[in-house]
Amino acid sequence: MQPSTEELVIVVTGANGGVGFGICHRLLVQLSSPRPSDAKRYFDVGRDVARELDIPERSPDAGVTIVMACRDPKRALDAREKLYRLLDQHIAKLRKGSYEHKYASAFRKSVRLDTEKLDLSSVKSVLDFGRAVSQKYEHISHLIFNAGTATYSHLDILGFIWDLLTHPIDAIEHPRRNMQVNGVLSKDNLGYTWQCNVFGHYVLYRSVQPLLLAHARKTGASARILWMSSLDAEPLFDPKDDWQLTKTMHSYNASKYQIELICSELERRTIEAEEEGRASSWPELVAPHGEFHHYVVSPGITSTNMSTLLNIPIPGWRYLMLTAFLIVRFIGSKHVLMSLYSAAVAAVHLALVPLVAIPTVRNTPHISPADIEYPSWHSFYRKFTNRRPRVLALRFGAENDRWGNDYPGVTAVPVWEEHPDAGETLLERFERLYQTFLKAEEGTMSAEDRSKNGQAVNGRAS
Repeated sequence: MQPSTEELVIVVTGANGGVGFGICHRLLVQLSSPRPSDAKRYFDVGRDVARELDIPERSPDAGVTIVMACRDPKRALDAREKLYRLLDQHIAKLRKGSYEHKYASAFRKSVRLDTEKLDLSSVKSVLDFGRAVSQKYEHISHLIFNAGTATYSHLDILGFIWDLLTHPIDAIEHPRRNMQVNGVLSKDNLGYTWQCNVFGHYVLYRSVQPLLLAHARKTGASARILWMSSLDAEPLFDPKDDWQLTKTMHSYNASKYQIELICSELERRTIEAEEEGRASSWPELVAPHGEFHHYVVSPGITSTNMSTLLNIPIPGWRYLMLTAFLIVRFIGSKHVLMSLYSAAVAAVHLALVPLVAIPTVRNTPHISPADIEYPSWHSFYRKFTNRRPRVLALRFGAENDRWGNDYPGVTAVPVWEEHPDAGETLLERFERLYQTFLKAEEGTMSAEDRSKNGQAVNGRAS
């Protein structure tokens, strides 16, 4: 069997730190192996796919480019150099003269880490990024939408301590004491958290959509878009009057649930186009015949710089937090991970495993939202005790055992029964706003008209 020469171009947003850095690190380590462990089948997809998993080994010089899309160019360059050092350290640990060492050494010569400026709080920056990568690359194989932020004001310390003492696992997995402020707007006069976490990524997806299609047509392999959600995802917003999340006091949680709504709606239309030859509405939003797919991922709970936004006034609080993480993991939480590398396991697994080995809502009916025990303060608490809930999407999350051995997991995201068509409505609003900004970029609409249109769409228009 001839080695695969499929060239990979992987875009990772927020790659200079946190989980984004962990994803880049894990991708480098995994792809420097002739048989990446993260590319092996892990889930039961309801049928025998052993023959379809017999795929050729990748050639080490086939070409891998990781595009680190970051807001701060200097931090991106520093992260780039650190990633190269980490890869070199990994290769140095392999037995010299072994096939694995020779393969990794050849991979090291061909791999590229490129940096590109991307500010998701500015639509212009996202569109500029799309134009820049379209000029530099012939195709894109993966989009990993990792970057995110929150408008935290502080941590309710006494409340958190109470939750930690009375419900330790829930206090960490579903924290309710991370206090947020509302009404924060971006430079585009849009909801700040909403734009950074959701809409900015949607604009990026639409901007590079031709490159995803080019990859599928060049290689015969589907491109993949990974949308980073969270265990915090919760429908805490009014989908009619506050879909840009400027009024809710839980914009971070709501933005992550919106990610799940948008991702599942795009994938639903992708499957429709794949099976019917064309999506029934807005066909331009997805691949013409299902050439790329959308997945929801989560890094679990891990320590990142986002926690500094909580402004915790306790000396050594980070060490206290890590101690709490260790204790909670030991007593039973599989979602608490102690390293960024481990937090990247689900994302990298979805990026590398053959598509036939990825579960879908259709082929895994045994995975149900009712399997999750939500805390009493969660909006899904005891909602599924008397009926089997409908599944919106599967969320693939990073998990580990109490000793830190990581693996990918999967949970079912429930349909928002009060607003079952929220994903479709949001997607259409996203597209209209995206088109508004495109027209503004082309000079056919004044900045004042663009601002008015954006505000109208967020309110009661459309």
